[in-house]
Amino acid sequence: MSRIDRVGVLASGACAAHCALSALLPGALSAVGLTLLLGHEAEWALTLAAVAFAGAALVIGWRRHRSILAAGGLALGIAGLIAARFVEEAGNHGSGLTLALTGGAVLVAAHIANIRAARRAAMP
Repeated sequence: MSRIDRVGVLASGACAAHCALSALLPGALSAVGLTLLLGHEAEWALTLAAVAFAGAALVIGWRRHRSILAAGGLALGIAGLIAARFVEEAGNHGSGLTLALTGGAVLVAAHIANIRAARRAAMP
């Protein structure tokens, strides 16, 4: 379980970092030859990776410990990341960035809460 959450923290953090870098420093990414990361395909790929790990952690965590805090955070973060993609696709990049950064941060915190809940549930 904690492996999924640990990878989920990395995926969610990478997704949020990508969004921040793409919005704030697109020239820097271009200068180092990472223009591939500026495309919508990269945004969707990172989003779907973060959502996949969060979804798996949500299902497994709920079955093991039923923490409403962890499950709610994971669900909220998933919704935030997916909403961010659609808001950006509709042309509202500022709101999409805010949703993506918030969703990514919520997912990181929720994965950590999921790890802690799993540890508490495993204690005798």
